[in-house]
Amino acid sequence: MNRKKKIFESNTPLTKEEMDAYLKGDMSQKDKYQLEQKIAGNEFNSDAMEGFESTPGAMEGFNELEGQFHGNLPRKVASKFWRFEFSFILIIAVATGLYFIGHHFLDQIDLDEIKFDESKLTTQVINDSSFADLNLQPIEELDDKEIEDATPLEESKQLTSDRIIFNAPLIMVMDNSINETAKIDSAIILINEEKEIINAKSDDKKEITEVNTTNVISSNIGTLFLSRLLVVDYTNIYTKEITIPNFELTGTAADKENKSDNGASELAVNSYTQKITYVDFLEETQAKFRRNKFKDALKDYRTILNHYSNDVNAHFYMALCYFNINKQRKAIQHFDRVLNHDFNTFYEEAKWYKAMSLHELDKISKCITILNEIATENGFYAKKASEMLNNI
Repeated sequence: MNRKKKIFESNTPLTKEEMDAYLKGDMSQKDKYQLEQKIAGNEFNSDAMEGFESTPGAMEGFNELEGQFHGNLPRKVASKFWRFEFSFILIIAVATGLYFIGHHFLDQIDLDEIKFDESKLTTQVINDSSFADLNLQPIEELDDKEIEDATPLEESKQLTSDRIIFNAPLIMVMDNSINETAKIDSAIILINEEKEIINAKSDDKKEITEVNTTNVISSNIGTLFLSRLLVVDYTNIYTKEITIPNFELTGTAADKENKSDNGASELAVNSYTQKITYVDFLEETQAKFRRNKFKDALKDYRTILNHYSNDVNAHFYMALCYFNINKQRKAIQHFDRVLNHDFNTFYEEAKWYKAMSLHELDKISKCITILNEIATENGFYAKKASEMLNNI
Protein backbone atom coordinates (compact mmCIF):
# COMPACT_ATOMS: atom_id res chain seq x y z
CA MET A 1 0.00 0.00 0.00
CA ASN A 2 2.81 2.35 0.91
CA ARG A 3 4.67 1.39 -2.28
CA LYS A 4 1.64 2.20 -4.45
CA LYS A 5 1.27 5.57 -2.74
CA LYS A 6 4.85 6.53 -3.57
CA ILE A 7 4.26 5.89 -7.30
CA PHE A 8 1.84 8.81 -7.50
CA GLU A 9 3.77 11.11 -5.21
CA SER A 10 5.79 13.98 -6.64
CA ASN A 11 9.01 14.82 -4.83
CA THR A 12 9.58 17.95 -6.91
CA PRO A 13 8.79 21.12 -4.95
CA LEU A 14 6.81 23.94 -6.52
CA THR A 15 8.81 26.80 -7.90
CA LYS A 16 8.01 30.37 -7.04
CA GLU A 17 7.19 31.07 -10.67
CA GLU A 18 4.69 28.18 -10.78
CA MET A 19 2.94 29.33 -7.66
CA ASP A 20 2.88 32.94 -8.81
CA ALA A 21 1.48 32.04 -12.24
CA TYR A 22 -1.12 29.70 -10.74
CA LEU A 23 -2.35 32.28 -8.27
CA LYS A 24 -2.53 34.99 -10.96
CA GLY A 25 -4.29 32.65 -13.41
CA ASP A 26 -1.56 33.07 -16.05
CA MET A 27 -1.53 29.39 -17.08
CA SER A 28 -3.11 27.33 -19.81
CA GLN A 29 -5.62 24.66 -18.84
CA LYS A 30 -3.07 21.93 -19.57
CA ASP A 31 -0.32 23.54 -17.47
CA LYS A 32 -2.83 24.26 -14.70
CA TYR A 33 -3.95 20.59 -14.68
CA GLN A 34 -0.37 19.33 -14.54
CA LEU A 35 0.45 21.74 -11.72
CA GLU A 36 -2.61 20.66 -9.72
CA GLN A 37 -1.47 17.02 -10.08
CA LYS A 38 1.93 18.07 -8.81
CA ILE A 39 0.31 19.83 -5.84
CA ALA A 40 -1.94 16.85 -5.07
CA GLY A 41 0.97 14.41 -5.21
CA ASN A 42 3.04 16.16 -2.54
CA GLU A 43 1.81 17.19 0.93
CA PHE A 44 4.43 19.91 1.19
CA ASN A 45 3.27 21.47 -2.11
CA SER A 46 -0.37 21.14 -1.06
CA ASP A 47 0.21 22.88 2.30
CA ALA A 48 2.18 25.67 0.67
CA MET A 49 -0.45 26.40 -1.96
CA GLU A 50 -3.25 26.22 0.64
CA GLY A 51 -1.42 28.72 2.80
CA PHE A 52 -0.95 31.20 -0.03
CA GLU A 53 -4.56 30.81 -1.22
CA SER A 54 -5.95 31.45 2.28
CA THR A 55 -3.71 34.51 2.70
CA PRO A 56 -4.31 36.98 -0.10
CA GLY A 57 -1.37 39.25 -0.79
CA ALA A 58 1.21 36.89 0.72
CA MET A 59 2.87 36.27 -2.68
CA GLU A 60 3.05 39.99 -3.44
CA GLY A 61 4.63 40.60 -0.05
CA PHE A 62 7.14 37.83 -0.72
CA ASN A 63 8.05 39.29 -4.14
CA GLU A 64 8.71 42.65 -2.53
CA LEU A 65 10.78 41.06 0.23
CA GLU A 66 12.72 39.05 -2.35
CA GLY A 67 13.57 42.17 -4.34
CA GLN A 68 14.88 43.94 -1.25
CA PHE A 69 16.85 40.89 -0.13
CA HIS A 70 18.51 39.96 -3.41
CA GLY A 71 19.11 43.45 -4.80
CA ASN A 72 21.44 43.05 -7.76
CA LEU A 73 22.53 39.47 -7.07
CA PRO A 74 22.88 37.32 -10.18
CA ARG A 75 19.85 35.12 -10.63
CA LYS A 76 21.99 31.97 -10.39
CA VAL A 77 23.15 32.94 -6.91
CA ALA A 78 19.70 34.07 -5.83
CA SER A 79 18.12 30.75 -6.82
CA LYS A 80 20.18 29.00 -4.12
CA PHE A 81 18.10 30.75 -1.52
CA TRP A 82 14.79 29.54 -2.96
CA ARG A 83 14.34 26.52 -0.68
CA PHE A 84 14.99 28.58 2.42
CA GLU A 85 12.71 31.38 1.21
CA PHE A 86 9.96 28.96 0.31
CA SER A 87 10.03 27.33 3.74
CA PHE A 88 10.06 30.74 5.42
CA ILE A 89 7.07 31.96 3.46
CA LEU A 90 5.20 28.72 4.16
CA ILE A 91 5.64 29.26 7.90
CA ILE A 92 4.42 32.85 7.59
CA ALA A 93 1.40 31.75 5.55
CA VAL A 94 0.39 29.00 7.97
CA ALA A 95 0.89 31.27 11.00
CA THR A 96 -1.18 34.00 9.39
CA GLY A 97 -3.92 31.54 8.60
CA LEU A 98 -3.97 30.26 12.15
CA TYR A 99 -4.15 33.83 13.43
CA PHE A 100 -7.26 34.62 11.37
CA ILE A 101 -8.89 31.33 12.34
CA GLY A 102 -8.17 31.89 16.02
CA HIS A 103 -9.31 35.50 15.90
CA HIS A 104 -12.57 34.46 14.28
CA PHE A 105 -13.07 31.74 16.90
CA LEU A 106 -12.54 34.16 19.79
CA ASP A 107 -15.00 36.59 18.24
CA GLN A 108 -17.67 33.92 18.65
CA ILE A 109 -17.02 33.55 22.41
CA ASP A 110 -18.59 35.83 25.00
CA LEU A 111 -15.99 35.85 27.75
CA ASP A 112 -18.57 37.08 30.25
CA GLU A 113 -20.46 33.83 29.78
CA ILE A 114 -17.51 31.68 30.84
CA LYS A 115 -18.43 30.21 34.22
CA PHE A 116 -15.94 29.03 36.79
CA ASP A 117 -16.81 26.25 39.16
CA GLU A 118 -16.15 27.95 42.48
CA SER A 119 -16.48 24.63 44.27
CA LYS A 120 -13.11 23.70 42.77
CA LEU A 121 -11.44 26.64 44.49
CA THR A 122 -9.82 26.06 47.85
CA THR A 123 -9.46 28.50 50.70
CA GLN A 124 -7.21 28.35 53.69
CA VAL A 125 -9.07 27.25 56.80
CA ILE A 126 -8.04 29.30 59.81
CA ASN A 127 -8.78 27.68 63.14
CA ASP A 128 -7.80 30.66 65.30
CA SER A 129 -11.05 32.27 66.39
CA SER A 130 -9.38 35.67 66.26
CA PHE A 131 -9.87 35.42 62.49
CA ALA A 132 -13.49 34.32 62.62
CA ASP A 133 -14.51 37.11 60.28
CA LEU A 134 -11.76 38.49 58.05
CA ASN A 135 -13.99 41.39 56.96
CA LEU A 136 -13.85 43.00 60.40
CA GLN A 137 -11.57 46.00 60.47
CA PRO A 138 -9.03 46.56 63.27
CA ILE A 139 -10.44 48.68 66.08
CA GLU A 140 -8.59 51.85 66.98
CA GLU A 141 -9.28 52.17 70.69
CA LEU A 142 -9.63 55.48 72.47
CA ASP A 143 -6.65 56.60 74.50
CA ASP A 144 -6.89 57.58 78.17
CA LYS A 145 -7.52 61.27 77.46
CA GLU A 146 -10.24 60.54 74.92
CA ILE A 147 -11.92 58.23 77.39
CA GLU A 148 -11.78 60.81 80.18
CA ASP A 149 -13.08 63.58 77.88
CA ALA A 150 -16.09 61.52 76.75
CA THR A 151 -19.51 62.68 77.89
CA PRO A 152 -21.53 59.71 79.21
CA LEU A 153 -25.12 58.99 78.30
CA GLU A 154 -27.72 60.09 80.76
CA GLU A 155 -28.02 57.52 83.54
CA SER A 156 -31.51 56.41 82.53
CA LYS A 157 -30.09 55.10 79.24
CA GLN A 158 -26.92 53.52 80.55
CA LEU A 159 -26.48 49.76 80.47
CA THR A 160 -25.57 49.39 84.12
CA SER A 161 -24.80 46.06 85.72
CA ASP A 162 -28.22 45.97 87.41
CA ARG A 163 -29.97 46.64 84.13
CA ILE A 164 -27.94 43.98 82.33
CA ILE A 165 -28.59 41.37 85.01
CA PHE A 166 -32.28 42.22 85.21
CA ASN A 167 -32.76 41.93 81.45
CA ALA A 168 -30.31 39.12 80.73
CA PRO A 169 -31.27 35.61 79.68
CA LEU A 170 -30.19 32.61 81.69
CA ILE A 171 -27.10 31.23 79.99
CA MET A 172 -26.09 27.72 80.97
CA VAL A 173 -23.38 25.36 79.87
CA MET A 174 -24.95 22.02 79.08
CA ASP A 175 -22.99 19.25 80.80
CA ASN A 176 -24.23 15.70 80.38
CA SER A 177 -22.19 14.51 83.34
CA ILE A 178 -24.55 16.12 85.86
CA ASN A 179 -28.27 16.45 86.35
CA GLU A 180 -29.18 19.28 84.02
CA THR A 181 -32.67 19.76 85.40
CA ALA A 182 -31.40 20.30 88.93
CA LYS A 183 -28.66 22.61 87.67
CA ILE A 184 -31.07 24.76 85.66
CA ASP A 185 -33.67 24.92 88.42
CA SER A 186 -31.02 26.05 90.91
CA ALA A 187 -29.77 28.76 88.53
CA ILE A 188 -33.33 29.96 87.86
CA ILE A 189 -33.93 30.47 91.57
CA LEU A 190 -30.70 32.44 91.95
CA ILE A 191 -31.27 34.69 88.94
CA ASN A 192 -34.86 35.44 89.94
CA GLU A 193 -33.74 36.29 93.48
CA GLU A 194 -31.14 38.64 91.97
CA LYS A 195 -33.85 40.34 89.95
CA GLU A 196 -36.00 40.76 93.06
CA ILE A 197 -33.10 42.42 94.88
CA ILE A 198 -32.41 44.77 91.96
CA ASN A 199 -36.08 45.64 91.64
CA ALA A 200 -36.41 46.28 95.38
CA LYS A 201 -33.66 48.93 95.44
CA SER A 202 -34.71 50.56 92.16
CA ASP A 203 -36.84 53.70 92.10
CA ASP A 204 -38.16 52.63 88.71
CA LYS A 205 -39.95 49.37 89.45
CA LYS A 206 -39.93 46.95 86.55
CA GLU A 207 -42.05 43.98 85.71
CA ILE A 208 -39.98 40.91 86.42
CA THR A 209 -39.91 38.45 83.57
CA GLU A 210 -39.50 35.12 85.25
CA VAL A 211 -36.72 33.02 83.89
CA ASN A 212 -37.79 29.49 83.01
CA THR A 213 -36.48 26.46 81.20
CA THR A 214 -37.93 27.58 77.86
CA ASN A 215 -35.65 30.62 77.51
CA VAL A 216 -32.36 29.16 78.70
CA ILE A 217 -29.48 29.78 76.28
CA SER A 218 -26.91 27.03 75.90
CA SER A 219 -23.30 28.27 75.89
CA ASN A 220 -20.71 26.30 73.93
CA ILE A 221 -18.00 27.21 76.46
CA GLY A 222 -17.77 27.15 80.25
CA THR A 223 -18.91 30.22 82.20
CA LEU A 224 -18.59 31.68 85.69
CA PHE A 225 -19.70 34.76 87.61
CA LEU A 226 -17.35 37.54 88.70
CA SER A 227 -18.93 40.34 90.75
CA ARG A 228 -22.21 38.61 89.88
CA LEU A 229 -21.59 39.30 86.18
CA LEU A 230 -21.45 36.43 83.72
CA VAL A 231 -18.13 35.80 81.96
CA VAL A 232 -16.62 33.06 79.81
CA ASP A 233 -14.30 30.85 81.83
CA TYR A 234 -10.84 31.07 80.25
CA THR A 235 -9.11 29.51 83.26
CA ASN A 236 -7.86 26.47 81.38
CA ILE A 237 -7.17 28.42 78.17
CA TYR A 238 -5.12 31.41 79.33
CA THR A 239 -1.89 30.49 81.04
CA LYS A 240 0.06 33.70 80.51
CA GLU A 241 -0.28 36.27 83.27
CA ILE A 242 -1.22 39.85 82.55
CA THR A 243 1.59 42.35 83.07
CA ILE A 244 0.62 45.81 84.24
CA PRO A 245 2.75 48.85 85.20
CA ASN A 246 2.64 49.89 88.83
CA PHE A 247 4.42 52.29 91.19
CA GLU A 248 4.80 53.08 94.85
CA LEU A 249 5.88 56.13 96.81
CA THR A 250 8.87 55.58 99.05
CA GLY A 251 10.72 57.85 101.49
CA THR A 252 14.43 58.58 101.20
CA ALA A 253 16.75 56.67 103.53
CA ALA A 254 17.36 58.51 106.83
CA ASP A 255 21.09 59.02 106.27
CA LYS A 256 20.47 60.44 102.80
CA GLU A 257 17.50 62.64 103.61
CA ASN A 258 17.43 66.06 102.01
CA LYS A 259 15.41 68.07 104.48
CA SER A 260 13.44 70.93 103.02
CA ASP A 261 12.74 74.15 104.85
CA ASN A 262 9.61 72.75 106.42
CA GLY A 263 11.45 69.65 107.58
CA ALA A 264 9.66 67.19 105.26
CA SER A 265 11.58 64.41 103.55
CA GLU A 266 11.51 64.11 99.74
CA LEU A 267 9.47 61.23 98.36
CA ALA A 268 10.74 58.90 95.66
CA VAL A 269 8.59 57.08 93.10
CA ASN A 270 9.47 53.45 92.58
CA SER A 271 8.01 52.05 89.35
CA TYR A 272 7.75 48.35 88.60
CA THR A 273 5.69 45.83 86.66
CA GLN A 274 3.18 43.58 88.29
CA LYS A 275 1.97 40.21 87.07
CA ILE A 276 -1.56 39.07 87.78
CA THR A 277 -3.61 36.12 86.63
CA TYR A 278 -6.27 36.72 84.00
CA VAL A 279 -9.13 35.75 86.31
CA ASP A 280 -7.96 38.01 89.15
CA PHE A 281 -7.48 40.95 86.80
CA LEU A 282 -10.88 40.38 85.19
CA GLU A 283 -12.57 40.13 88.60
CA GLU A 284 -11.15 43.52 89.61
CA THR A 285 -12.34 44.95 86.29
CA GLN A 286 -15.84 43.48 86.67
CA ALA A 287 -16.03 45.06 90.13
CA LYS A 288 -15.33 48.47 88.55
CA PHE A 289 -18.05 47.85 85.99
CA ARG A 290 -20.45 46.80 88.74
CA ARG A 291 -19.79 50.11 90.52
CA ASN A 292 -20.51 51.98 87.25
CA LYS A 293 -16.87 53.03 86.89
CA PHE A 294 -17.16 52.55 83.15
CA LYS A 295 -14.17 54.65 82.12
CA ASP A 296 -11.82 52.88 84.51
CA ALA A 297 -13.20 49.48 83.49
CA LEU A 298 -12.81 50.39 79.83
CA LYS A 299 -9.07 50.97 80.27
CA ASP A 300 -8.73 47.58 81.97
CA TYR A 301 -10.61 45.76 79.21
CA ARG A 302 -8.24 47.44 76.77
CA THR A 303 -5.33 45.96 78.76
CA ILE A 304 -6.88 42.51 78.49
CA LEU A 305 -7.19 42.85 74.71
CA ASN A 306 -3.53 43.88 74.54
CA HIS A 307 -2.72 40.45 75.97
CA TYR A 308 -5.56 38.42 74.45
CA SER A 309 -6.84 40.15 71.34
CA ASN A 310 -9.96 38.04 70.90
CA ASP A 311 -11.15 37.80 74.48
CA VAL A 312 -14.93 37.69 74.23
CA ASN A 313 -15.41 38.97 77.79
CA ALA A 314 -13.37 42.09 77.06
CA HIS A 315 -15.13 42.69 73.74
CA PHE A 316 -18.62 42.36 75.22
CA TYR A 317 -18.14 44.46 78.36
CA MET A 318 -15.95 46.94 76.54
CA ALA A 319 -18.80 47.47 74.08
CA LEU A 320 -21.13 48.15 77.03
CA CYS A 321 -18.63 50.68 78.42
CA TYR A 322 -18.39 52.46 75.09
CA PHE A 323 -22.18 52.52 74.93
CA ASN A 324 -22.40 54.11 78.37
CA ILE A 325 -19.87 56.87 77.59
CA ASN A 326 -21.77 57.54 74.35
CA LYS A 327 -19.20 56.18 71.90
CA GLN A 328 -21.68 54.08 69.97
CA ARG A 329 -19.56 53.43 66.89
CA LYS A 330 -16.84 51.89 69.03
CA ALA A 331 -19.49 49.89 70.86
CA ILE A 332 -20.81 48.49 67.60
CA GLN A 333 -17.32 47.45 66.51
CA HIS A 334 -16.91 45.39 69.66
CA PHE A 335 -20.44 43.96 69.48
CA ASP A 336 -19.56 42.79 65.97
CA ARG A 337 -16.52 41.00 67.39
CA VAL A 338 -18.81 39.18 69.80
CA LEU A 339 -21.31 38.29 67.07
CA ASN A 340 -18.51 36.78 64.96
CA HIS A 341 -16.81 34.96 67.80
CA ASP A 342 -16.50 31.18 68.08
CA PHE A 343 -17.94 31.33 71.61
CA ASN A 344 -21.69 32.01 71.47
CA THR A 345 -22.18 32.97 75.13
CA PHE A 346 -23.07 36.65 74.56
CA TYR A 347 -24.44 36.33 71.01
CA GLU A 348 -28.08 37.22 71.70
CA GLU A 349 -27.20 40.01 74.09
CA ALA A 350 -24.65 41.52 71.69
CA LYS A 351 -27.21 41.57 68.88
CA TRP A 352 -29.84 43.19 71.09
CA TYR A 353 -27.49 45.86 72.40
CA LYS A 354 -26.10 46.52 68.93
CA ALA A 355 -29.64 47.40 67.85
CA MET A 356 -29.82 49.83 70.78
CA SER A 357 -26.50 51.40 69.73
CA LEU A 358 -27.78 51.91 66.19
CA HIS A 359 -30.93 53.49 67.63
CA GLU A 360 -28.81 55.94 69.64
CA LEU A 361 -26.99 56.88 66.42
CA ASP A 362 -30.35 57.43 64.68
CA LYS A 363 -29.50 54.70 62.17
CA ILE A 364 -33.10 53.59 62.26
CA SER A 365 -33.18 51.49 59.09
CA LYS A 366 -30.22 49.38 60.23
CA CYS A 367 -31.71 49.13 63.71
CA ILE A 368 -35.01 47.87 62.27
CA THR A 369 -33.18 45.27 60.20
CA ILE A 370 -31.52 43.79 63.28
CA LEU A 371 -34.71 43.97 65.36
CA ASN A 372 -36.55 42.03 62.66
CA GLU A 373 -33.83 39.39 62.74
CA ILE A 374 -34.11 39.12 66.53
CA ALA A 375 -37.91 38.87 66.37
CA THR A 376 -37.87 36.12 63.74
CA GLU A 377 -35.14 34.12 65.50
CA ASN A 378 -37.57 33.65 68.40
CA GLY A 379 -34.83 33.93 71.02
CA PHE A 380 -34.83 35.52 74.47
CA TYR A 381 -35.13 39.08 73.11
CA ALA A 382 -37.73 38.32 70.42
CA LYS A 383 -40.62 39.83 72.40
CA LYS A 384 -38.61 42.92 73.34
CA ALA A 385 -37.58 43.37 69.68
CA SER A 386 -41.20 43.21 68.53
CA GLU A 387 -42.20 45.79 71.15
CA MET A 388 -39.39 48.10 70.11
CA LEU A 389 -40.36 47.77 66.44
CA ASN A 390 -43.90 48.85 67.31
CA ASN A 391 -42.57 51.98 69.02
CA ILE A 392 -40.19 53.09 66.24
